[in-house]
Amino acid sequence: MRVRFLALLGAVCALSAAAPSASAASAQPGRITVIGDSVLTAVQWNDKPLSILEQGFPDMDLQIAICRTLTGESCPFDGQRPPNLVDLVHALGANIGATVVVEVGYNDSEDGFADAVDTSIQTLLAAGVQRILWLNYHVWDPRFAAMNTVLAQVASRYPQVTIVDWQSDSFIQYSWFQGDGIHLVMPGALAIAALIHDSLVRALNPLALAKPVLPVARVGQRFTARLEVSGGEAPYQWQVTSGPLPKGLHLLADGTLDGTPLKAGRMSIAVEVGDATGQEASVDVDLLVRPRGSPG
Repeated sequence: MRVRFLALLGAVCALSAAAPSASAASAQPGRITVIGDSVLTAVQWNDKPLSILEQGFPDMDLQIAICRTLTGESCPFDGQRPPNLVDLVHALGANIGATVVVEVGYNDSEDGFADAVDTSIQTLLAAGVQRILWLNYHVWDPRFAAMNTVLAQVASRYPQVTIVDWQSDSFIQYSWFQGDGIHLVMPGALAIAALIHDSLVRALNPLALAKPVLPVARVGQRFTARLEVSGGEAPYQWQVTSGPLPKGLHLLADGTLDGTPLKAGRMSIAVEVGDATGQEASVDVDLLVRPRGSPG
């Protein structure tokens, strides 16, 4: 993720009841709903991190409000209290996405946090949400370490929940934060946007390789074949991890096998591809090289 963030930076630098189970099929399948508090205003209010977050996800609905809590009464800001997460989910109804990103909790008390997280997850699932990506908390204050432990424990009971590890990603990155160690300046906004974006790609469009069926090669004749990958996010980088390739052949960075084989034989090599989000996949490739002038 560090490499991904630096590349992006270089490119741009610059307690409520759960909803009735009858609504369980109401979430919109292509929509992503991002529910956040003031931490994500640094993304929402700035074009560069916002474009990173939304890249490749045209139906993303940002529900971000200062002082939002999970359950109970949100804290006041500018004379108003935003709806907590549970109330917001009820209000969204059928407009909520099948995928929800949660970045809320800094305004909740440590006491009762486990119940608040559990109620929030149950409410989202009852609304038809199919997957929840929940950002844990940057540990500036010791209470956030305890909350991260609770969050992981509660989330482990729900296969639909994935913890997005903001704590590890932001560890000792002091220049990403304002003086409170929670709210973000521009480098932090870019980083959290990239982390959420890449987590969404992994969840919704995982990298995959099918075992290829290659044409027969022949000694002394030019051979070209393209290995195919699905999912993930370009650019992709390919490499041979076990081999070697037949003498005279090369695997290019774009997944093309190219060259003129110099020796006949049947061999198997292992290749790996990585994408822009840090995903990796590997597959064994079988290749047959026939002698020069042989029939078939």
